[in-house]
Formats: sequence, structure tokens, C-alpha cells
Amino acid sequence: MNRVFVIILLLHAAGCAQKPAPETNGGPFTLKMNLSTNVIHVGDVVTMELNAVHPAGTVLRIPEVGRGKELIVRRQGAETFRAGDKLKTFLRYELTSFEIGDHLFPSGMVECVRNGEIISSIPFPAGQVTVESVLGPEDRELRDIEGLAAWPGIIPRWVWALLLVAGLAVAAALILGRFLSRPRTILQVPEGPPPHERALRAMARLREKDYIANENVEPFYVELSAIIRTYLEDRFNLRAPERTTEEFIREAANSRLLSAPHQQLTRDFLEQSDLVKFARHRPGRQEMLDGLAAGEALVKETAPREEVPA
Repeated sequence: MNRVFVIILLLHAAGCAQKPAPETNGGPFTLKMNLSTNVIHVGDVVTMELNAVHPAGTVLRIPEVGRGKELIVRRQGAETFRAGDKLKTFLRYELTSFEIGDHLFPSGMVECVRNGEIISSIPFPAGQVTVESVLGPEDRELRDIEGLAAWPGIIPRWVWALLLVAGLAVAAALILGRFLSRPRTILQVPEGPPPHERALRAMARLREKDYIANENVEPFYVELSAIIRTYLEDRFNLRAPERTTEEFIREAANSRLLSAPHQQLTRDFLEQSDLVKFARHRPGRQEMLDGLAAGEALVKETAPREEVPA
């Protein structure tokens, strides 16, 4: 019955795909979804691909795909390139689930954004994943105990003595290792400057380089993004070594550790970086200065209030 429902749902989505794409002031905005499978076992991986066509100079906002234990995003990535006067964006999600049943994808809207303004939106494609148990019907019923294991006999004294000696040796090794690892100096290493001061100094050094004067865009934004990532990691104790810098900043923009205004500042910085890295936008010197100013504003606004430099 579940598979019949999935087939009807996919046929309905295919029929909807034939409708005219919504028009924006830069051209059509379309979105299609492909699934590697729609039936998995608990813990297996299903791959979801989203193919979007949207006007040049715009970025996409995708609703949160993960949902508790029902849909868990293990890995995700995005790639955008120009096709004529449009952009094509490919998003790939690797999903899994630890709850048996039918799990629908999010029902939010995919937004097409230019300069922070939503110019068009499309409902997230309809679909679901059915999660089945790895146990067969014959394994789900409890079986009777067929026989009791024999209680072990009396343990010889030499076994107890051997265990005692082994325990003492382990304890002695731990104490010795702790003693040897203890510092042998009375010098105290001074605490370094706070994260926001380190970030502002790094951006000041970046401003002094010739990237802006020569309009050397890519290394400028790569270094600026790395500074922002390091600051957010140190300031809010965020760690995601498996994420790229862009993915890390994108997740930080939705972190509950940041207030709503700080999340918006992070999104504004991320949108300007996305235009350069994915939309092949070539900003001029003033836009590069604006990007640096946006990074400095993010650091100053999120720094501890009593420590904000004048």
C-alpha cells in the first residue's frame, strides 16, 4: 500500500513539472528532484538530487531537509554554473533514517533571492522515503529459552591473584604516565587575545594586501571566509571539521547560538560570498570593500559587549 501511494505521489509530481515555470524579472525558475530509491532499511543511505534553473545574479534558499531521526542529512553539497543567461544549481543530499515508516520531505518553499529580496519561490518537490526494518517477520517474534547455561564453578585463587597483579600494574602505569606528562615549569603562558580581536586584526591585514587594488577577487574572498569561519568557531565553540568553509558558515547562520540579528548578518555575508563563488560574479573594488565591512560588522556585533573595541 505504501509503494502504491509513493507511485501516485511521484506521478502527481511529474504532472506538476509540466506546468509553466514561474517567471521572475530575470527569467524562469524551475526545480526538479531525483531520488536514488524511495525504499530503504534502517540506517541505509538514499541520495536526493535537486536540479534548479534560476536567473543570473540570484541565489537559492532551501528549507531544512533533516527532521529528527526521521530524516538525517549525513552529507550535502552544492554546485552552480552559468548556462547562457541563467544559472544551473545542483544540490546533492545523502540521507538516512532510524525510524521505521513513511517519511515525507519538507513542505516549505524554495526561494530565489537577489540582493536579499525574494523574487520568486517554488514549493519543495513532493516525495517520501519508506523505511523498513532489517528484521524479517520470522525474527520479530520472541523465542522461548531452550536451555539454561551452566553456572561456572569456583574460580581458582591463582586467577584472582593474577587479576589483582594486573590491576595494580595498570594503576601504576596510569599514575606514572600522569606524573611524566605534568609540566615541569613554573612559567605561565599568557592568554591570547579574544576571538573578535584576532579576527579584526586579520581583516586589517587583509585590507592592507593588494587584493582589493588589483581586484584579485577569489583569494580575497577565500581568506575573508576563512577568517569568519575561525572567528565563529572560537567565539561560539562551533566545530565541524567535516564541513567546508561555505557549509560551516551556512550552518552557523541557522545556529541557535546566534541571535536572530546575528544570523541575518551571517546570511548577508554568505550571500555576497555565494555570488562570487557560485554565480561567477566579479565584484569591483567597492564591493570588495563592502564585503570586508560586512565581515567586520559581523565580528563587532557578535563580540561580547563589554569587549567591543571602539
